[in-house]
Amino acid sequence: MDKPLRESLTVEFKSDRGPLKMEELYKEVVAMANTDGGVICLGVEDDGKVSGLDRQHENTTEVAAKIQEHTVPPQYPTVHIERWEGRPALIVEVKESRQLVMTSDGRYLRRRLKRNGTPESVALQPQEIIQRLSSIQVFDPSAQVIESVPAKKALSPLERERLRGMIRTYHGEKMLLELSDDELDKSLELVKERDGVLYPTVAGLLLLGYEDYIREYVPGNEVLFQVMDDLNVLVNPPAMKDGLLDIFEKVYLLFQARITEQELQVGLFRVPIPNYEIDAFREGFVNALVHRDYYRLGAVCVQLRKKSIEISSPGGFPEGVSPDNILTVAPTPRNKVLAEAVKRIGLAERTGRGVDKIYRAMLQSGCEIPDYSASAATSVVLRLNSGELDEAFIRMLVEEERQAKTQLSLDALIVLSTLKNERRAPLADLARRLQKDKRDALSAVEQLVERGMVEGVGAGGARRYMLSSKVYALSGDEIGYTRQKGMTTPQEIEIIGRHLKQFGKITRAKVVELCKCDRDHAYYLLHKLIGEGRVKTIKRGKYTFYTLSASDSD
Repeated sequence: MDKPLRESLTVEFKSDRGPLKMEELYKEVVAMANTDGGVICLGVEDDGKVSGLDRQHENTTEVAAKIQEHTVPPQYPTVHIERWEGRPALIVEVKESRQLVMTSDGRYLRRRLKRNGTPESVALQPQEIIQRLSSIQVFDPSAQVIESVPAKKALSPLERERLRGMIRTYHGEKMLLELSDDELDKSLELVKERDGVLYPTVAGLLLLGYEDYIREYVPGNEVLFQVMDDLNVLVNPPAMKDGLLDIFEKVYLLFQARITEQELQVGLFRVPIPNYEIDAFREGFVNALVHRDYYRLGAVCVQLRKKSIEISSPGGFPEGVSPDNILTVAPTPRNKVLAEAVKRIGLAERTGRGVDKIYRAMLQSGCEIPDYSASAATSVVLRLNSGELDEAFIRMLVEEERQAKTQLSLDALIVLSTLKNERRAPLADLARRLQKDKRDALSAVEQLVERGMVEGVGAGGARRYMLSSKVYALSGDEIGYTRQKGMTTPQEIEIIGRHLKQFGKITRAKVVELCKCDRDHAYYLLHKLIGEGRVKTIKRGKYTFYTLSASDSD
């Protein structure tokens, strides 16, 4: 393996001049296993200079065995020796653990970055142990029972009536309305019985609890709502620390007060288009409340700007979830009991695919693809960009669904939105947006080709996809289609041939300029000509150019 350039959360350099005590190595292994995994490089100084390995650490089998012996549960890292800068270094590759790991003498540690950006290993605090167990999906914080206060004292009858009202409003499970108060609480796992007494769970306290008890037992519960005009704050009410049902209604009212709508006439139908997509906001905000880390201090923050909404919540994605797979990964709620209760009430998507609903709502309104790229290890950030209203594109979507008498799939909406914004895209880019492999992405794209909404340009590795003439016509932009369609392959080959006859040689960069294409397509054109025997390759040092072959130069 190549030597890492610097230390990071997943890279640790350790000098072995001492030599290093094995206890220090065990602690680093445990810390990495309890964080994101990583690589320990023994025999490398903090500045990256390789100083070499002490002889007592050259037996990789022995080092691996000692690590297994001194970690609980035993860790099995890959241990090998690399030679960098002419000196040996011991490499210990540690995998992230699905269990909480400690040293054999009882130390729990984790990795973190200091303010100057350098890493360190520190002891796990009690609340961080809970956070870690929650992150790796072996512990549900919202299911924990608060046995220091009975449910009758901690839970508000008014909030329970609010819950029943929400079941009616948001079409939750009707059978819940037929239950008594205690039966309702038990059915949603908002309480647990201990020795004949009902005590609230964390989920129960968050949904039905009095504010004083919520502040005492779940101090992380806090929501901020702000309306921004560039850098100025237009609306900034006090932080909300009430029950989640109360907070949801307050924030939803504040949000609805900022909604304005335009109406589009599509045939005989009027289609309302709001300045902010309501369903996407609701699902995104509920997700932030339900999936946040309640053992981490900090607020769920909602910021409305002129053309965007940003919703951030404390606590990163659960293990296995990232912005790159959020559409395809199985639902992984951090607070399972709370998430299930909110779904049964009707506030959240019942299938657990709330992210799909956010994407669909945004894309059907002609908005940009939802953006999670600003998320980090300590927070999830969802940005919903509205952009300029694209009336023609929305009309096209509505008309296509009307003619087909069925909704476009989410995959289809993602492909169409990507091609609308980027004009042309290779299959690899579309697969990345769909968060699928190329085979599944190709299937989604070819279905749109069959429907006449997308067409391919070029062949092989140079093939690109664009919206079809039908889509451009429906959106009233026929000139845009002609401009994007560009030259056909025979026309491109003809212009390359004319250039070669006139000037005698050509480079790939010149083909890109002449044909207004990318480098991959230029490569395809040149090699098509080479395969036909019309062009040959000339290499001089690091430069490559192409000339007419003898048979085609006349």
